[in-house]
Amino acid sequence: MTERASDSRRLLPGDGASSRGARAAGRMNRAKPTTVRRPSAAAKPSGHPPPGDFIALGSKGQANESKTASTLLKPAPSGLPSERKRDASASLSGASGLTGLTKRPKLSSTPPLSALGRLAEAAVAEKRAISPSIKEPSVVPIEVLPTVLLDEIEAAELEGNDDRIEGVLCGAVKQLKVTRAKPDSTLYLSLMYLAKIKPNIFATEGVIEALCSLLRRDASVNFKAKGNSLVSVLACNLLMAAYEEDENWPEIFVKVYIEDSLGERIWVDSPHCRTFVDNIQTAFNTKMPPKSVLLQGEGARSGGELGAGSSPHPSLTEEEDSQTELLIAEEKLSPEQEGQLMPRYDELTESVEEYVLDMLRDQLNRRQPIDNVSRNLLRLLTATCGYKEVRLLAVQRLEMWLQNPKLTRPAQDLLMSVCMNCNSHGSEDMDVISHLIKIRLKPKVLLNHYMLCIRELLNAHKDNLGTTIKFVIFNELSNARNPNNMQILYTVLQHSSELAPKFLAMVFQDLLTNKDDYLRASRALLREIIKQTKHEINFQAFCLGLMQERKEPQYLEMEFKERFVVHITDVLAVSMMLGITAQVKEAGVAWDKGEKRNLEVLRTFQNQIAAIQRDAVWWLHTVVPSISKLAPKDYVHCLHKVLFTEQPETYYKWDNWPPESDRNFFLRLCSEVPILEDTLMRILVIGLSRELPLGPADAMELADHLVKRAAAVQADDVEVLKVERIQLIDAVLNLCTYHHPENIQLPPGYQPPNLAISTLYWKAWPLLLVVAAFNPENIGLAAWEEYPTLKMLMEMVMTNNYSYPPCTLTDEETRTEMINRELQISQREKQEILAFEGHLAAASTKQTITESSSLLLSQLTSLDPQGPPRRPPPHILDQVKALNQSLRLGHLLCRSRNPDFLLHIIQRQASSQSMPWLADLVQSSEGSLDVLPVQCLCEFLLHDAADATASGEEDDEGESREQKAKKRQRQQKQRQLLGRLQDLLLGPKADEQTTCEVLDYFLRRLGSSQVASRVLAMKGLSLVLSEGGLRDKEEKEPPMEEDVGEADALQGYQWLLRDLPRLPLFDSVRTTTALALQQAIHMETDPQTISAYLIYLSQHTPVEEQGPHSDLALDVARLVVERSTIMAHLFSKPSCSTASDAVLSALLSVFSRYVRRMRKSKEGEEVYSWSESQDQVFLRWTSGETATMHILVVHAMVILLTLGPPRSGDSEFSELLDIWFPEKKPLPTAFLVDTSEEALLLPDWLKLRMIRSEVPRLVDAALQDLEPQQLLLFVQSFGIPVSSMSKLLQYLDQAVAQDPQTLEQNIMDKNYMAHLVEVQHERGASGGQTFHSLLTASLPPRRDSTEAPKPESSPEPPPGQGRTRAGTQVPVLGPEDDLAGIFLQIFPLSPDPRWQSSSPRPLALALQQALGQELARVRQGNPEVPGITVRLLQAMATLLSSPHGGTLALAMHHSHFLSCPLMRQLCQYQRAVPQDTGFSSLFLKVLMQILQWLDSPAVEDGPLQAQLKLFATRYSARRRISDVRSGLLHLAEALSFHRDLEVANSTARAVIATLRSGEKCTVEPELISKVLRGLIEVRSPHFEELLTALFSATAETCPSPASGPIVVVSSLLLQERDEPLGPSTQDAEGASTEAMRLGPASGLLVDWLETLDPEVVCSCPDLQWKLLFSRRKGKGHISAQVLSFRPYLLALLTHQASWSTLHRCTRVLLSKSREQRLDPSASLDFLWACIHVPRIWQGRDQRTPQKRREELVLHVQGPELLSLVELILSEAETRSQDGDSAARTLIQTRLPLLLSCCRSNDESIGKVTEHLTSCIQQWGDSVLGQRCRDLLLQLYLQRPEVRVPVPEVLLQSEGATSSSICKLDGLIHRFITLLADTSDSRSSESRVADANMACRKLAVAHPILLLRHLPMIAALLHGRTHLNFQEFRQQNHLAFYLHVLGILELLQPRVFQSEHQGALWDCLRSFIRLLLVGARQTVSRIPQPNILPCPLLSLLDFLLLLQESPELGPMPGHPPVASVTTVWRPALP
Repeated sequence: MTERASDSRRLLPGDGASSRGARAAGRMNRAKPTTVRRPSAAAKPSGHPPPGDFIALGSKGQANESKTASTLLKPAPSGLPSERKRDASASLSGASGLTGLTKRPKLSSTPPLSALGRLAEAAVAEKRAISPSIKEPSVVPIEVLPTVLLDEIEAAELEGNDDRIEGVLCGAVKQLKVTRAKPDSTLYLSLMYLAKIKPNIFATEGVIEALCSLLRRDASVNFKAKGNSLVSVLACNLLMAAYEEDENWPEIFVKVYIEDSLGERIWVDSPHCRTFVDNIQTAFNTKMPPKSVLLQGEGARSGGELGAGSSPHPSLTEEEDSQTELLIAEEKLSPEQEGQLMPRYDELTESVEEYVLDMLRDQLNRRQPIDNVSRNLLRLLTATCGYKEVRLLAVQRLEMWLQNPKLTRPAQDLLMSVCMNCNSHGSEDMDVISHLIKIRLKPKVLLNHYMLCIRELLNAHKDNLGTTIKFVIFNELSNARNPNNMQILYTVLQHSSELAPKFLAMVFQDLLTNKDDYLRASRALLREIIKQTKHEINFQAFCLGLMQERKEPQYLEMEFKERFVVHITDVLAVSMMLGITAQVKEAGVAWDKGEKRNLEVLRTFQNQIAAIQRDAVWWLHTVVPSISKLAPKDYVHCLHKVLFTEQPETYYKWDNWPPESDRNFFLRLCSEVPILEDTLMRILVIGLSRELPLGPADAMELADHLVKRAAAVQADDVEVLKVERIQLIDAVLNLCTYHHPENIQLPPGYQPPNLAISTLYWKAWPLLLVVAAFNPENIGLAAWEEYPTLKMLMEMVMTNNYSYPPCTLTDEETRTEMINRELQISQREKQEILAFEGHLAAASTKQTITESSSLLLSQLTSLDPQGPPRRPPPHILDQVKALNQSLRLGHLLCRSRNPDFLLHIIQRQASSQSMPWLADLVQSSEGSLDVLPVQCLCEFLLHDAADATASGEEDDEGESREQKAKKRQRQQKQRQLLGRLQDLLLGPKADEQTTCEVLDYFLRRLGSSQVASRVLAMKGLSLVLSEGGLRDKEEKEPPMEEDVGEADALQGYQWLLRDLPRLPLFDSVRTTTALALQQAIHMETDPQTISAYLIYLSQHTPVEEQGPHSDLALDVARLVVERSTIMAHLFSKPSCSTASDAVLSALLSVFSRYVRRMRKSKEGEEVYSWSESQDQVFLRWTSGETATMHILVVHAMVILLTLGPPRSGDSEFSELLDIWFPEKKPLPTAFLVDTSEEALLLPDWLKLRMIRSEVPRLVDAALQDLEPQQLLLFVQSFGIPVSSMSKLLQYLDQAVAQDPQTLEQNIMDKNYMAHLVEVQHERGASGGQTFHSLLTASLPPRRDSTEAPKPESSPEPPPGQGRTRAGTQVPVLGPEDDLAGIFLQIFPLSPDPRWQSSSPRPLALALQQALGQELARVRQGNPEVPGITVRLLQAMATLLSSPHGGTLALAMHHSHFLSCPLMRQLCQYQRAVPQDTGFSSLFLKVLMQILQWLDSPAVEDGPLQAQLKLFATRYSARRRISDVRSGLLHLAEALSFHRDLEVANSTARAVIATLRSGEKCTVEPELISKVLRGLIEVRSPHFEELLTALFSATAETCPSPASGPIVVVSSLLLQERDEPLGPSTQDAEGASTEAMRLGPASGLLVDWLETLDPEVVCSCPDLQWKLLFSRRKGKGHISAQVLSFRPYLLALLTHQASWSTLHRCTRVLLSKSREQRLDPSASLDFLWACIHVPRIWQGRDQRTPQKRREELVLHVQGPELLSLVELILSEAETRSQDGDSAARTLIQTRLPLLLSCCRSNDESIGKVTEHLTSCIQQWGDSVLGQRCRDLLLQLYLQRPEVRVPVPEVLLQSEGATSSSICKLDGLIHRFITLLADTSDSRSSESRVADANMACRKLAVAHPILLLRHLPMIAALLHGRTHLNFQEFRQQNHLAFYLHVLGILELLQPRVFQSEHQGALWDCLRSFIRLLLVGARQTVSRIPQPNILPCPLLSLLDFLLLLQESPELGPMPGHPPVASVTTVWRPALP
């Protein structure tokens, strides 16, 4: 550094190299400043300087500067005030230039030799001997006149005469020395000037010696006082200027400094020499105290002051007072001075230290009185305290000097310096601290300063703190005790509040390790310290310090370790009690009196004790065992003592402290504290540990005591029992566990039960109950959810009911079940304990354990805390009750809102149950209702309302005065509750949450299934809302006129219709209210209530969204359609009122708005939700409008239209009528949403409602396109108006004209129908004459002959005529007679009493006669074929199978006197011809059908039913089984119809018995299948038994044993699959096919198939192949139930079949000649399973190598590969009806199988691609063609390198964007990211260019792959257009935009496809935004109007091109492109 600076100065031109170079050799080695000085020639004056004070040197600035310096250097007058002196000194330091002179550089041709080098040579010559005196200068001085001094120096410098320069300077110094009193101004100003421009000339040995001689006091010169210090100041500053940049100064400076310090201190204390002096003092390495600290003793009180105030210093002398200016001078150095201050004596440290110590020892060892010690010596000691020897020398005498009034001030400074520099902590410093501690001071001022010095001592070194405390404590215990010890400790504790207590504790540990017992002394000392330090000690830190483990040898080798632990425990207890200050004591007394004063102090003390106890338990758990193994008694004693659970005398037996008056109070204050979680957990862990002497029982007892003690201290402002860890529960329960003795060996394999000690077990639950009550959010929640016993106890304390089972179980069955379960558990527990004890006894005493001799039975219980709740013992219940009363546990649990236990109980109990505990709870919460949940208040309000309703019916006169008072109190409480709830809803503090909670509680009950609950909820709502409504009614206007009628009808529901909408926060509850009422209308039974609900829903339901609107319409529609009784009551003619009219208007309003909305929805929108039963229909009107809605909504609107228009207005009615039944237009058509088939919009029952209405348009619409059967059905219905009946009869006439034969076939009873037409004519109906003539013309002629002709007006015969003829004549039946008609005449279906037909008895007798005659002929052997008996039986079977079969059976039942003889004759005929199996089967069918209809519970038993059952039993008994085949035939016949199961079961049992008897089984499989299927349908219990018998018999007799059963099983399984798959719309008759499914029997059949054929497909390949791979017929998907067995069979095939079988299956599946109806999903699943079957991979490495190549498992050839492709396409085609996305997902799932079979071979993939391309060309845009495109696209995405360029067929396909990942996605993503990089570097530009080229290549070669990432490109374009165009271009954003633009151009026209338009428009928005935002900036700056920058022109051209593109739709939500061109029009060419 020095050499470089010197070289730089040599290179400067303009200086004389010879003259200045020689002088540069005298410079010492020091750093040069970086500022360049001008050469001395430039500053030379033109002539001699003028005489006087003014010397013109240099420029004007220099002259002024010199003048200012000269003026300021004059001695100030003595009369100047101190302020002026300070100003002068400050100005001098800043402007004089003495200390901050800038020096000119000096050039030299020779290397510089520093002045230090010369002095070093002299020092070597003198052998570095430092003399106490300083020798005189050795250079001969040359005296010149001051006025020519500068010229002489210049001349000598030019001559290069360094000796002359040195002599001239020494001569000048000599002149100054002579004229010291009044130096010549010209002389010292010239020297100053030289020092400024040529400082190097002063750095010679002679000049230094001369200047140092000026710094000595000249004894020969005698002048007053200190004389003029100007010469000394000048010498100091000249030396400073010369050595400013040198790092090593000569020792002579130290010598003159010490001389002046011990002398007059002329220049040492001068502020003008401060920089020079401070640099000299760096030799001592002393940290000098700041002047502010030195003066602090006078002006301010220190932190350690203990007195009242400070007084003026008593010993301040006049001399010191005169030097006050020095003390209050500016402390801080200026920046220049700080830069000049640096260590100057690093190389001479030892010699300087030796010299200083010699000088100080010489001064201190002189024989002189103490009073004669110089103050300057103390100041020198202060400056040299950086030496440890000096500190030790000074501190030994400090006490005497401090007590000397003359030396007090410098002694204080010396004390401060000693303390600040005591920073080595060596042995000397420890001696210094020891002497410091022994200093005794009495004056308060000195004592304050002493404490201030102690603080500095603590700051000097970190180890001083512990040493100080240790010395203070030992001094306090010594005989020479310092009275200031406690004040020192107080200061130390204030200074280090955290560390000081720790070191103090370590000292106490040291005391207690002595052999002597220091406990008593330690207690006394600790009390004294706490007393004197005013309790300002961190007790927790002190106690923690006492408990720290020490590793020093004295602790490891301690003799009395046990005593040490016990004594530490005692000190801990004393420390905790010493924390009771006067304020704590006062607060504790006030708390006992019930006053709350100074609670913060008390809570702080309690938390402090809790923390200390936590640390103490930690100490006993972890540290104490490592110190010593205490005796169990001592360990337990220590634990109890720190927790204050020990006997009181143990706390004060050593020294009777606390005093007797305070003992109990102190102990109670220390014990009634919170318990921390860690304390409790460690106690439990200690109890669980086997190494520690605290047993589980003692630990449980201690924990229980501490928990209850802490809980008793509960208050709102303190957490007494805060627990976060759930593991506490397990820890407590683990303490209860019973462990058997380890030395007992239990039998092998025996697992002992989990048992607990009963006493501990039932002590643990109350303990956990208390913890849970104080920690409901974690412990309470865990207990509630996982520990039923604890939950039961929680419910007991909450309900204040301590019975078992708890009262919260309201269901009697549940209570009984709980009691029975407890008995079972107790019995099982007893048996387990006895068995366990028996094993223990067998291993030890060999005794037999019984219940009477058992010892463990009464002591143990089962440990299953998460099992069912156990019955607590009675004393535990009493204990819990007492705990609840004292600790208010139930109140704490009820107060918890998260979780809300109380709300859970309320919601779980039914509202009808009595909850007296809830009333007690609310009653006890006086004044704190806000604590309880609003649900609790609502429940109590309902409870009170129910009680009031029940008690209001009783007579009030019988009540006593006490009962009346209770009643008044309850009413007052109810008013208070009501006010609270109304305030929550209507008050100013009402919020959304509480409003929702209150209303939700009542609204949920409106949908209850119990009437009482609904009534109470409505009453509660009226109470809560009505008063607010009344209050509003007084303030607002009366209701409008139109509301009056409605209010009259629905007056009781004003709370809903008027008050609820007026709530302030009604908008927040609109949705929940509407949902609740939509549910309530399905449960409510009161028509008026439903009316109010409907009116509300029509007015206030939020229907802004589509979903809620659809739900509302569907709920209302279900009410209208399904609850016909309610609707009939609402709109019946007599009850039609204003209310019903309002309800009708509300319903029409709901549906009209809904229809309008749905008709506005677009056709493509999905406005419905899918469900399992799709009842949505798609509606299309002739006007082109469409809608999709639920079919019930349509039916409901039609039903409302049948009611007619309301009286209040028919606008909405007319609107709906025009929508659904437009005039002279066809009705809207409906289609099923799921199958697109046309749906039946108006079923028959709805058409009947329309016909019955009085709206002509509805009647006409209902009568259109009716079938004859429907016309006949409608005309027989009741309640049809005359006008509608006339239209019906007219339509019947038209049907007769069109197709009379069909109409006649559908008429069952022509007589009845003709009579019906006549009756309608009598009502006034017209028409029907043609139909009547058809009926009368086809009537039997015999009827006309037997009945006299009657006039048309009176078709009824006289009563007597018919009876006479019926009784006398029996008609004869012929072979051509209509037996079905005769049978209906005998048993009429619907007899009308008004129309008395002829008696049926003659016809019955004729029929019996004919049957009897035929039976006689049969018995004789010549029967007729076919006879009348067979014809009659066939007619009966036909009639019973018709829809009127049930009516006919009931008619036969009622006319049993006619039906029984007929059935008896039929049975006799069947017995006569047993060989006619057809007749027998038909007869049995008729029997069973009649029995089925008569088995209904509504039909009473009768003779016909008994007779038929007898016939069936006889028939079954008579048909005994002769062989298996006949038995199965009989069983098949019995199972063919719905019949009594007894016959089928008896037959099945007979067949089983026959099979087991060894009968041969030669039955065809079809018959077995039929029988088994019938047994499955009736769920016969003999199915499995018969199946086993059949298959066993078949296996024994058949040559191929398995083929027959396998055929049966396979056919049954196939039937199970095929049968249910009929048309999707089945009528009621076809519904029976749904019951033909196998159900649970399918599993049995599959098991038999696996047993018979393990390989599944080997025995009957055709059937089994269909079973596994056949494809269903019909539409839709195969349901999961139908296919339930197929995956299992496929798994059997892949796992159990041989390799040849698997090969064969694979070949068949993949062959070209395979059956085309294969199920593709099953086939593909099988192929995939074959690849992954575990047998293939057996023997391979379990760890797959990282670089393993995929092995080819399934070898397929080219045709087989194409077959696999066909299977994948076929499967995707079946899923196409679910949407294209589902099909594409399926293809992606199958793609790995295809790629695996392709073996990653490009040739195979090429074949697949060619095949798919040809298929696409063949199928075009069909569904199959689309699936081919999807598969080809997926192949292309996975293997894009196969097809280059992209196949043309893919360019028009969609789905690539939503497909799975592509192989090149990562690479393309990287390209696009690089393209968007805008960083400004060459490498970045190169990467962007490469990425652009790659992207353009992709856009041409693989546009599909690039378009997948178009949304990413759009996203990267965002966030850039906010910049102005200049910034946009400079930051390279424009380049990115242009690259993207080029890529988009290359992607045309594919980029315009619909799936890419969203991302494309996103890109274009960015371009348009760029143009719109930058338009004004760019257009205004264009130099010529029609010249646009090329990039922007390209961008505009592209946008205009897009505007003209027909493929691109309009941009959503953005101005068109034309607006951009309008803005840019001025710039376009």
